[in-house]
Amino acid sequence: MKRIVWAAALAATAMPSPVWAQEEESIVVTGSRVERDSYDQYYDDEQSAIGLTRKADNFVKPIFINSDSRDPDVRRAEVTAMLEETMRLAAKQGIGLVAGDYKLATLTPETLKELSYGTGSRPDTTRVKIYARLPVGGSYAGVEEVDKAIAAFVKTVPVSGRSYIETGSTDLAINSPQSYRGAVVKAIADEAKRYAAMFGPDYGIEIRGLDSELYFKQASETEVFLYISHSFVIRPK
Repeated sequence: MKRIVWAAALAATAMPSPVWAQEEESIVVTGSRVERDSYDQYYDDEQSAIGLTRKADNFVKPIFINSDSRDPDVRRAEVTAMLEETMRLAAKQGIGLVAGDYKLATLTPETLKELSYGTGSRPDTTRVKIYARLPVGGSYAGVEEVDKAIAAFVKTVPVSGRSYIETGSTDLAINSPQSYRGAVVKAIADEAKRYAAMFGPDYGIEIRGLDSELYFKQASETEVFLYISHSFVIRPK
């Protein structure tokens, strides 16, 4: 199972912590599908079966801005120019742009200057990764609507030299996942008490692992599942 840890270190596109600390924390959530029936296609054998399922806050779709010009300085300038146009047009069309790995922060003219430029599929390319962020619900009921909207959007961004845009698979994002820890613990407690009640009033429960890390993964096309790895024992009082 791929574990998504909300406190994960930032990757190549990360910005210094003072920038990230200024807004509500938004986290990318992915899910590794396994061969099960359609209802359980996101379930993983190693995850807890008890937790909290809720609607995600946003869809997030990676946008890769690239240039394969021969000169590195030219590549960087072309990527920057296309990135600036992407930001300008996104603002006009009501599309949010964020950057980061698992922790995401709004892309602004100030944070733009702090992005790291990496390489693309070849060493002689320059690439920057950002995300388009769209709210779950309303006009964006599912991945299909998001993919169509972003595909149409990237076609409007003008090319600079040998720059070009690629996109990745659409994922989900949840804001401030740690704020749901109490609800996850309550879900565990309620389920444990329900099982204990089946054995009668002379039995109680002991729950272990509630101080463990909070994990989250995709539960459906629009939902995330938050859980804590735990165990409980039912025994006589």
